[in-house]
Amino acid sequence: MKSLALVSTVLLSRLIPVACAGYLDRSAQVVLNSPALRSDYQYDEAYLGKLLEIHNDPVEVMRLVDPSNAAKLDEPRLLQVFGRDASWMTEGDKLRLRREGLKFVDLTDHQDLKGDSFLRMQASESWPKLQYQEKVHEIIGHLSIDSMQENLRNLTSFYNRYYLSNHGVKSSRWVYDQILKIISTAPPSVRLSLETFTHPFPQSSIIARFEPTYGRAVSNGNIALPRIVLGTHMDSANYRLPLLPSPGADDDGSGTVALIEAFRALVEGGFRPERPVEFHWYAAEEAGLLGSLEVAKEYKSQNKQVQAMFQLDALAFVRQGTTPTISFITSGVDASLTNWTMAVASEYASAPIQGIELPLGHGSDHMPWDKIGVPVAAATEEHPDKANPYEHTEADRIDLANGEFSFEFIREFTKVAIGFVVELGGWVD
Repeated sequence: MKSLALVSTVLLSRLIPVACAGYLDRSAQVVLNSPALRSDYQYDEAYLGKLLEIHNDPVEVMRLVDPSNAAKLDEPRLLQVFGRDASWMTEGDKLRLRREGLKFVDLTDHQDLKGDSFLRMQASESWPKLQYQEKVHEIIGHLSIDSMQENLRNLTSFYNRYYLSNHGVKSSRWVYDQILKIISTAPPSVRLSLETFTHPFPQSSIIARFEPTYGRAVSNGNIALPRIVLGTHMDSANYRLPLLPSPGADDDGSGTVALIEAFRALVEGGFRPERPVEFHWYAAEEAGLLGSLEVAKEYKSQNKQVQAMFQLDALAFVRQGTTPTISFITSGVDASLTNWTMAVASEYASAPIQGIELPLGHGSDHMPWDKIGVPVAAATEEHPDKANPYEHTEADRIDLANGEFSFEFIREFTKVAIGFVVELGGWVD
């Protein structure tokens, strides 16, 4: 309708990300005959909601809100909806798929992976007997719910964490800063490194690493031991429209702060592994696993060996009247590693555990690692068919009614993460 059309004038000088469809200059002068754009790249939610009601298509709304970058929505992308064959669609089709609640991977820049299945089951090597119970329980004693609450309140204060938005960039930098603060307090004997893994899109992934302490590794004559990877994603997306708020408290703020807290507890406890142990916070999971795809592919191309990868995604929602249960994905993962990780959970977590088959159309950042042959395991809060109904909306918040958001539940997953890296990474006294 003409009365809702937007007229924008953008003076370009220094480009920074603003929204799904494109870029705006930080010093740009934007003239709108609507209240859509308010300040700091935040939008009038009621106005955008009205546009969505009228057009019933997020792509058309994006064309109206950001007409200078509408052409980007037509760019061809090779997308594979989980459980289907890959096919050529467009950048705009991503918005439609998300609105339908479908998960997908963007293979446009990774077409060598096109023919592989994301749902294959593999079984690999046997895994070590649990032997570091005393060390793991000592580290678990360092966990703090207050610390996780403070971190998640800060993380969810960003308007959204969409991978093409200025907020997504700022939130990634915030995560980096939290890890850097932890590293700055590390005991001298703990060897650590931190890097920003940049992508073609604005939001970066973050990799923190415990460097190996060469004790038994040297005596065994094998310094270049494969690394252990813990992963989660730090972006969020409102599936109605990327310009809307997306606090992403559960998906996947819960995983983000769980890994921050596990990392902090291990640093504070003086963790000195025999092999490299890495913590990954991925960008752009909601855009088709873009961040983890690039990281996994670079590791493969550089022959960086990974012994095992464990993904945590959505860890806090407990439906009223149910028992919080740690759910391990049993499809599209490594069977033996998953069974071993379930044994780790039984040893160190207090919550009950279960195995669940991932329904078609669901997925997370462990899948690119499985694609390149790395044994993977993944855990989440509940069967996706009964998962948090507020995910990918403005309502994915900490303060859910009836206490359905549980930091105590996040702590249970964090215990498993600590057990996973210590039992596989070893400990040099």
